[in-house]
Amino acid sequence: MQTFFIDKTIRPATLYDIERIYALEQTCNPNPWTREGVAEEFSNPNSIFLVLETQAPHATSSQIIGFISAALILDEIHILEVAVCPNHRNAGLGSLLINALLSSAAAKNAVRACLEVRAANLPAIRVYEKRGFGRDGVRKGYYQDGEDAVLMSLELF
Repeated sequence: MQTFFIDKTIRPATLYDIERIYALEQTCNPNPWTREGVAEEFSNPNSIFLVLETQAPHATSSQIIGFISAALILDEIHILEVAVCPNHRNAGLGSLLINALLSSAAAKNAVRACLEVRAANLPAIRVYEKRGFGRDGVRKGYYQDGEDAVLMSLELF
C-alpha cells in the first residue's frame, strides 16, 4: 500500500541524516553501503548528497524516503545512487531526485551526467531514459555478483 504525504522537500543531506540514510540504504539496496561508506561519501567535498524528506499531516517528525548521491569530477557529475523507499516507488520521486541533482550539478558548472545501472534494473533504466539519458555501452561483470552495468549519460548544456 502506497502512502502519500502532503509535504515533500528535497534538501542537501546533513550530518544528522546519516543514520536515517543508512537505514534507508539497508531497505533499498541488495548490496547496501556500510554506515562508514555513507559517512565517507557524505564527507567527500566533491559529493552532492540530497535527501527527499516528507512529513505526514499531523506528524511531529519528518521521514527520509529517498536520497541521491553523486560525485562531481571536474565538469562531470557521476550519479552513484538513487534510492526511494519501496513503499513510495512508482510515484515519480526518483525523477524528482534526479532533476534536483541535475539542477545542483548545473549550478556547479557540470556539463555532463553519467552513471552505471544494473542491466536487470529496467525500472531505473526507464526513469533515466525518460529524463533523456542515453545508453553508452555495457561494463561486463561490473557488479560484485557478476551482473553487467549499463553505462548511461546526459549532456547538461
